[in-house]
Amino acid sequence: MKTVIPSWIVLALLLLGLTGCGSGNAGTVSGTVNVDGEPSGGFFVYFDPIDGSAEAIGGAVEDGSYSLTYGRGSNQIPVGEYRVYVTPTDLIDNVPKPKVKLETQYMNRESTTLVKKVDAGTNVIDLDIPSRKGK
Repeated sequence: MKTVIPSWIVLALLLLGLTGCGSGNAGTVSGTVNVDGEPSGGFFVYFDPIDGSAEAIGGAVEDGSYSLTYGRGSNQIPVGEYRVYVTPTDLIDNVPKPKVKLETQYMNRESTTLVKKVDAGTNVIDLDIPSRKGK
């Protein structure tokens, strides 16, 4: 007797194999944006992967805390190294756009010198960014 496997099962198993079914290849990322050592909200936080895949993004709320999302709202960020940059915004609910001016190198994916590593599991990655004092 010949066993027939429904095509939807084959497709599901193939997709699981391609995307991974455990958290060993991804982790969650949260932390605090600090400007000149003080927590600061009102920034979008971008983690741009060195390998060129899709970036993860989060928004720093009033107390400077952020957590990243990836793709369609997943909190599982692929492991690897990321160029990190931030941009000020007034689009985060109830958080005013920051008045502090940052060094421009930290606001652009091409010029940022911040590189952070995401490991499997829980990652707390605080970002320490200097302002443009007197500029």
